[in-house]
Amino acid sequence: MGKIGFFTDWWFFVPPVFPRIPGLRGDPMFRITKAEEQAVRLTMRLASAGGQQTLADLAAAEQLPAPTVAKLLGLLRKGQVVSAVRGRNGGYVLADAPARISTGMIVRSVSNDPTPGLPCGDTDQQSCPRNSDCGLRAVWQHLEARLTEVLNNTSVADLLQKEAQAAAYLQIQWPIGGE
Repeated sequence: MGKIGFFTDWWFFVPPVFPRIPGLRGDPMFRITKAEEQAVRLTMRLASAGGQQTLADLAAAEQLPAPTVAKLLGLLRKGQVVSAVRGRNGGYVLADAPARISTGMIVRSVSNDPTPGLPCGDTDQQSCPRNSDCGLRAVWQHLEARLTEVLNNTSVADLLQKEAQAAAYLQIQWPIGGE
């Protein structure tokens, strides 16, 4: 089994690498792309560092190629999630407080589609032969609204807090070190 991303640990996110869940067959219908997850992880890394980080530091910390990190940081900068600090001691910082940056902002910065993988998500419903009468479209619209709500109402600060809570729980259950 490959490396599972942070989002797979939290029920409210659609995982980029969907683990097999008993009773679920086939591929997942909804996905957070690898680039979107990496962008969220980079943003979390900047938030947890509490200050400026270089591209090289971020790439090393997240074990990502520098060109990938550069591309993602460029998109995040365009989306006003991060700011670049120029100069010899330059780097990247969050453009706002972690509590004011939502995962929805991050996903929209990296992707043109804020709710990836949803059928009937486009406004051009002419492409569907069942356009005149489709009860399924209401399901997709509600799911899209809920996914958008979760992404928009989950901040980077929330992700860091939940990560810290998970780490504390695991440390109690299975201590690491001499504690």
